[in-house]
Amino acid sequence: MTCHYVISVLAEEQDKALVKSLLAAFGDRGDNKWTYQDTTANTDVIIVDFESHAQKLPLPDAKAGHVVVAYTSKMSANSPTPFMLPKPLRGRDFVKLLERLEDVLKADDEDEFAKTHRRIVF
Repeated sequence: MTCHYVISVLAEEQDKALVKSLLAAFGDRGDNKWTYQDTTANTDVIIVDFESHAQKLPLPDAKAGHVVVAYTSKMSANSPTPFMLPKPLRGRDFVKLLERLEDVLKADDEDEFAKTHRRIVF
């Protein structure tokens, strides 16, 4: 069974274009399909540039289970989210992120790890 996931990005236009490009290259992952959406409503994952768009949090249209990814050059041990993408964004880091997100999003609701990571909604 194929799982479809949707990503949106709160960042500058060049970062959005980069994510779209990476999704075009790596978004079809066999049983997992990732697509991009311009709006944050009804997405599974939102990548937020914490250096320029963190002030937009909390998101007014966030839904339960929304996963927020911090996109930043300042990796912090006390980040409000366990999902982080380093600047500058590289394909290898993006693919690793997709793999981690798939594990969490596919996990059974009984899975304590998934419940912990899916509760992060801004």
